[in-house]
Amino acid sequence: MRRGRVEPWVTSRVRSLARAALTHCIFGAAVALGACSSGSTGSPSNTEQAAVTDTSARLEGEWVLVEFQPDATLEPMLATLLQAQMKQLRVKFHAGSMKVDGVGVSAERSYRVTQAAADGFSLSVVDSTGVEYRSTGAFQGNALGFTSLSDPWRGRGRLQRAP
Repeated sequence: MRRGRVEPWVTSRVRSLARAALTHCIFGAAVALGACSSGSTGSPSNTEQAAVTDTSARLEGEWVLVEFQPDATLEPMLATLLQAQMKQLRVKFHAGSMKVDGVGVSAERSYRVTQAAADGFSLSVVDSTGVEYRSTGAFQGNALGFTSLSDPWRGRGRLQRAP
């Protein structure tokens, strides 16, 4: 192999890993739209359940990723892939299912609002292998500010309600 040339299978594998990482980031971001999980072992009160139901209803629909700042510096390829998603990546919440479509990224996951109060909430997203990603967040007018709490995409961002 000559210096400076990358074998096609290496490039393909790196792109595949970058897409998977970005998908987790976006889901983490979407998950982050909630607050921390409750530590109680009993069933939630009617007021708590009503807040969770209300938050789930407010999440319904399509959102666009407009901002995300990872806690850790991303390697150049992931940073470029993330930048390409700004104002392009769409997240659709519907009946416990979250679908993400963006530049080279498409995935579907289940989600659940785990806690809610006023405009803030906690969200849990589970991927197809059963791995859970947690986030906290708050409604801010037509936007959702969020903090992704799970690796590999810890950070803060904002989704805007799609027109």
